[in-house]
Amino acid sequence: MKIYLKRDKSDENSRYIVYSESGDELYRINGKHTHSSHRMYIMSGDQCVAKIRDTNLSMIRSCYVTTRDLSFHLTITRSKGKFAVSYHGVTLHIRGDIINKSYDILDIDNTVLACVCRRYATSHDALEINIYDEKFVLVSIATAVCFDSVCTTDAMTLQTT
Repeated sequence: MKIYLKRDKSDENSRYIVYSESGDELYRINGKHTHSSHRMYIMSGDQCVAKIRDTNLSMIRSCYVTTRDLSFHLTITRSKGKFAVSYHGVTLHIRGDIINKSYDILDIDNTVLACVCRRYATSHDALEINIYDEKFVLVSIATAVCFDSVCTTDAMTLQTT
């Protein structure tokens, strides 16, 4: 299954739209800032199917994800110009380059569950997510959203140092 994640700034609360390969809207990701975190909601129509809470504690960023079936969080640490990623609550890990948005989401036995890469089109650029196990659609989308929202600003900071 191939889907596309595109930034959306159509209104104050819109963050991303997830499209199918045929261009149909599958999910809309809305968000709001609170005092200590950024909360995002993956919406399928009017129904919230996943929640993401992004917190920033100096050199550590965490994204807490809750879906109907599971809860987990990603910890992203930055040290000496590099990022390290850890999943907690699921047996997944990342292989690749999250700064340049080219990475794989792997299960504990190194089975590739999804591949994420940047795709450019004439009207926009988006993240292409190739999902090989449909049970991990929301996990893959939430991971891509966390890395895109976290690493875009942090990567710019790293490049200036």
